[in-house]
Amino acid sequence: MGAKARVAWVFVLAAAAGLAGETLLFAERHCSRLEAALREDFRVVLFLSSSPRSEEGRLKILEEKLRAQPEVLEVRFISADEALAVLKRNDPELAESVALVGDNPLPAAFEVRPAPEALTHLGFWLDGARRLADWSDMRYKSAQLHALLRLRFYAHLLRTALSALLCLISGLALALLATASRAPAAGRTRALTAWAGLGGACGMAFAVLIALPLRRDELLWAWPPLSAQAALLAFCACLGWSLSLWRAES
Repeated sequence: MGAKARVAWVFVLAAAAGLAGETLLFAERHCSRLEAALREDFRVVLFLSSSPRSEEGRLKILEEKLRAQPEVLEVRFISADEALAVLKRNDPELAESVALVGDNPLPAAFEVRPAPEALTHLGFWLDGARRLADWSDMRYKSAQLHALLRLRFYAHLLRTALSALLCLISGLALALLATASRAPAAGRTRALTAWAGLGGACGMAFAVLIALPLRRDELLWAWPPLSAQAALLAFCACLGWSLSLWRAES
C-alpha cells in the first residue's frame, strides 16, 4: 500500500470514529438534558380525604412528616381554594361547572417532588407515604415517569458505549505497543497521528453540523462537555498512532 493510500484510509477511519463518537456525545447529552427537565417537572400529588380548613396544626404536622420521608426534595401544600383558582385559570369552563355544585368540592392536597433516586422505585415510595394519612387519591403522570426513566437508561447506555469505545482504542494502542518489535519511523508516526487527528476533527464537525438544527429547541439542546470532545479528538489521534505501530510490524 502506498503512503498516500495509507494516509487516506487512516483519515477516513478516524473521521468515522470521530463522527460516531461525537454523535454518541450529542445523543447522551440531549437524553440527559431532557431527562433532567422532565425530572424537574415531575410531581406526586397526594389528595386529602377531607379539606380541614381549620386544622392548620394537623396539616403542618403532616407536611413535616412528608418532608422527613426519605428521598423527598420538596413539599408544597395546595389548599382547596388555591386548587379552584388554578382550575379557573387553566380550564374556565370546567371551573364554572364545578361552581354549580355550590361549595368548593375540590380537595386539599400536598404536591411532592421526589428525589431522582426515588423514581426507579416510586411504588415503594408511595407505599411509605400512604401510611402517613388517609389519602383520597395519589396521582402522578405515569407517561412522564416512564419517559424520563427510559431517557435515563438511554443516557447510561450511551455513556457505556462511549467508555467501551475509548477503552477499545486504548487497549488496541497498548497491545500494539507491547507487541511491537521495532519502532516505526518517527516521521511516519507523526504524519499518521496528525492525519488521524484531522480526520477525527472532520468527523466531529460533520456530526455538529447535523445536530445544529436542534438548537431551536432550547429544552433539548446542549453542547457535549469540552473535556469529552477533547478526549475524543485525542483518541482519534491515538488511533492513527496505533495504526502506525501496526504498519511497522506488517
